[in-house]
Amino acid sequence: MTALPTVFGDGVIDVHVASGVARITLGAQTGASAAGGQPGGGDPKPVPSALLVVPVLQLPNLARVLVEVTKQIEARAKEAMAAQQKPAEPPAGSSDQVAGAFRFNG
Repeated sequence: MTALPTVFGDGVIDVHVASGVARITLGAQTGASAAGGQPGGGDPKPVPSALLVVPVLQLPNLARVLVEVTKQIEARAKEAMAAQQKPAEPPAGSSDQVAGAFRFNG
């Protein structure tokens, strides 16, 4: 299997939609950008790190998966906080998959 390229983005810089395709520019806060790397200081700005290209017809599916992942992360965070308060109870088993879209191995 060919290794897939890995990119990091901790935000979205820009979204451009044309000809049925959404081009989403992801940005990353680097050390220089976080420190206000521009001469004279100023607000730190993320540096473009990748361009995600998605057909507009697939945007709802992508958004649905991202929303579901976010809900699961929030639920796990709540479970972890509850476990810290009362560690005697083992967590109940739950399904971590959204129609086979991803696996959460946290």
